[in-house]
Amino acid sequence: MRKVKLSFITGIIGVSLAGMAAETPYVFPNSVCEKAGVCRNDSIITLPDSITSIPDYAFADCTNLKQILLPAGLKSIGDYAFLGCTSLESISLPPSITTVGEGAFRECTSLKSIVIPDGVSVIPRYLCAWNSGLESVSLPSGIKDIASHAFAYCSVLDNINIPDGVEHIGSNVFSFCLNLKEIGLPSSVKELESYAFSDCKSLKRAILPANNNLLGEYLFIGCYNLEEIVCESPEPASFDCGTPFFDPSESSRYRECRLTLLPSAIPLFRTAPVWQLFFP
Repeated sequence: MRKVKLSFITGIIGVSLAGMAAETPYVFPNSVCEKAGVCRNDSIITLPDSITSIPDYAFADCTNLKQILLPAGLKSIGDYAFLGCTSLESISLPPSITTVGEGAFRECTSLKSIVIPDGVSVIPRYLCAWNSGLESVSLPSGIKDIASHAFAYCSVLDNINIPDGVEHIGSNVFSFCLNLKEIGLPSSVKELESYAFSDCKSLKRAILPANNNLLGEYLFIGCYNLEEIVCESPEPASFDCGTPFFDPSESSRYRECRLTLLPSAIPLFRTAPVWQLFFP
């Protein structure tokens, strides 16, 4: 497993890519290569029907790989299986897949779109993090959990639909998605963790879950163009550690960003911690 160096950027625990090029790439086990009849240096790979699981780090750092055809019976993709496949342009995940591992498509900078099959219920950590070319993501209706940093640093991603039924949104899920313009979270979300939308500099509108469950820290830090926050909860939610939406240095955002509420709920929000900052 490659080593990573932690760095702190605008309150985010991230992973620095500096110095990582010198790391020795993970080697796809020869026994699996032979079973699959593939070579890591190929640009197009077709996996045979006998493959039902792709191991951890299987194709990590295969920078020549442009296309891989997966068998119809594939059930799982391991952790970081395609990490750093910078030439991978497209991949079609068969409906038989039920498990996708952590960071499976991380740093696949040429990957433009991905459709997650209906059988997958958890979007793992770092799934597509640092995918600078990712334009679209399709999530199935059965998703319950979108883990931390899943789509962080996907700088051209401009839209994503969070389906009803999602219960957990991890920290920094969309951090530094510089082109994301609007986000809507269903009322099914029970836990929205800290920094979820930090530094989404094009974000203009955000719809929060229509409930009063605890909200994470600094959800919109660095979102300088945010124009509206919509909250249809009849009662104000509290905030983890009492931390507000924005950094203290961004206090003007409470005057420049409109808070849209249910009319009947305005008196409660007007005196609630953090929420009251939106009121003159």
